[in-house]
This record gives sequence, C-alpha cells and structure tokens, in this order.
Amino acid sequence: MSFNTDSVQQLKFANLRMSNHAIVIGDVAILDDNFDSNPEEHSKREAPIKVAPIKMMMALCVLCIDGSLSFRLNQADYVLNKNSGMICMPGAIAERLVLSSDCRLILGAISQKHFGKALMQSTDNIRKWLLKNNGLGILHCSDPIGKAILDSYNLFKNIYSSMSVKYMQDAAIGFSYFATAIIASCIDEAIETPDEAVPNSRKKDLVMKFLNDVHEFCGTERSVAFYAGRCCLSPKYFARIITEMTGKKPGDIIKASVILEAKVLLVTNDYSVQQVSDKMHFPNSSFFCKYFKSATGCSPRQYQLYGEKAVSKEEDLPEEN
Repeated sequence: MSFNTDSVQQLKFANLRMSNHAIVIGDVAILDDNFDSNPEEHSKREAPIKVAPIKMMMALCVLCIDGSLSFRLNQADYVLNKNSGMICMPGAIAERLVLSSDCRLILGAISQKHFGKALMQSTDNIRKWLLKNNGLGILHCSDPIGKAILDSYNLFKNIYSSMSVKYMQDAAIGFSYFATAIIASCIDEAIETPDEAVPNSRKKDLVMKFLNDVHEFCGTERSVAFYAGRCCLSPKYFARIITEMTGKKPGDIIKASVILEAKVLLVTNDYSVQQVSDKMHFPNSSFFCKYFKSATGCSPRQYQLYGEKAVSKEEDLPEEN
C-alpha cells in the first residue's frame, strides 16, 4: 500500500499505512485495500522487517483475498492465507507485517470511541466472540463466500466513486453493515453454539468499557480501583464481574497491557529505562524494573537491548552493563 499521512484518522498496522484511495468515514471508520499496489513492493518486503511496535487505537479487520500475510500482534505470530481473516479490538500492539508477492487484502477499521456502539445483532455477536478470544480472532470462509465478498467489495467501490458526494457516507455505512453481517455469519459457522445467548447487556458493556479504558489509560494507571471508579462500581464487585465475563482477573488484564505499553516504549530506543518509568508514572525506576521483570523474566534494559530474545531465553545473553 502507498502512504498517506493527511488523514485525520490514520490507519496503522505495523509497517502498513493507508493508501491514497482509502475510504474514510469521518472520524468513525476506514476501508482500504492494496489492489492497486505494485507486486514488486511486496516481494521486496517478504523478508521480515524490524518495525517499532505500534499501538493500534482502532478496531481492525483484515481479510486476505489471495496470497498470504504474516504478522505479529500482542507478542504472538499469525498467518493469514486466502479467504481467511483477522479481527482485533482496539489497543493491540502490532510489531510487523509481511506480505507475499501475490497478497491482496482488504482492511476495515473503526475508531475506538465508536467500536461497540452499533446495535445490530451481527456486531453484538462479533463483540461477544472477540471477548471470548481475548480481543483477537481468526476466521475462515469458504471459496464461494470469499468470492462473493470480493465481488461485492469491487461493486461497492465502483458505485461509491461515481455517486454524489452527499450520499457517500451513507453508502459506506451501508456496505459496512453488509460486511459485518457476513463476518458474523462466518463466525457462527465456525463455533459450535452460534445461538448461545448474548451475555447480560449491562455486564457486556461494562467489560467493553473496561477494555477500552485499559487501552487508553494503562500507560499511567495500574490500579483496579481506578478502572472500577470509572464504571462507578466498587473494586470488589467490579473485579467479580470482569473475572466472570472474561475468565481473567482485571489486575492481570491491566498488567498485561502495561507490559505491552512498556515494551513499545523500550524498543523504540527513544527513551531510557528511567524515562519510561517516569512516563508510565511508576514511583521510581527500581519499582518499574521489578514490575517488568516479574512479568517477563527479564529486566527492562535487557528487553531494550535484545527484544523478545530476552523474554524467551532462546540464547544466553550477556549481562547488563
């Protein structure tokens, strides 16, 4: 894809950026593809490129139409092949994206403040599916469905480019509803109990607000009490609901996000360990180092020098200076 930094809402997915023909729906959503890009651009990037981790503040959907792509999100590696896709909630940490020379993909993204607001049954089921999959899910569709998605997307683009400007946003929103329904249908086919009752609406909204708040504030706030207060609940009741709905304690969810945020700052090499500690409002660098090491098994400085090799213990690393 080509690069365009003029949009108010820039889509960032590792080393991929918006193209010049992206469809931007105000500050709500983006729809884009790489159909017009030069295949030679992909072949040059088939070897992994080290890219500073990027925190994506938009919910993202990627559909691989042809070829394959590999990427790293939240410290885990994924591969998409033809007619497979990925959906993730806002706040994911992207580190790289590698496209095969024949890769063709469609991307859709929705801003964090609008994610989860649509009232359709399909969006409700997708949110429920994402919550069960820790905010990131991989899905597959049949060849006929994949072809239907591609045909409808191309038809939409042709119509969109030739219609009156004042109706463009309505058309884009209509297509997004159509695409969402198809995605929800693919998810239903992939799970054993598609008709499972949707969780209590109030609890579901609470979890969604908590996860969005964690993505927004984890760089400075680490206490369960802070997030419970934003939901106007006692920490004890809040923790019970979050654990019931997600299967994880809120403190563990917060800590995982804090560590990812710290890793992003450390590997950019723009900040010293002390500066990262200060930026994330730790009382001192010693406390930050203990917090980081208890979660990763390595010190912040080791991670800054060796990245995931320090965490995985793949090889003996020199002692810190």
